[in-house]
Amino acid sequence: MAARHADQSLIGPASLYPGSSAPAKPGETVELYANGFGTTNQAVGSASVSQGGMLSLLPAVSIGGTSATVTFAGLVAPGLFQINVTVPASLSDGDQPLSATSNGSSTQSGVLITVRH
Repeated sequence: MAARHADQSLIGPASLYPGSSAPAKPGETVELYANGFGTTNQAVGSASVSQGGMLSLLPAVSIGGTSATVTFAGLVAPGLFQINVTVPASLSDGDQPLSATSNGSSTQSGVLITVRH
């Protein structure tokens, strides 16, 4: 799983990629990228170079053990899903566990997102 700010800059500690990465802020809507989230509302062709469509069922996303509001979830490239979520305002600074669940499957454990007010 990868995460970006709405301006497409990377989310992570500022020291991860100096000048190119910054923590997410509580209340900010961020973009998460992952694969394996299921079927979309549009048929997907196996040989198509561009694919799209909304997920039939929005995934449940948790950041720091708190439910995050999902505002978009869809296929944006072959096999790549984008999930836009709002970082819960109640989170404290630091690396917070991140998980997404859809159709009974969850992202791998150990995924973190850096948050700073």
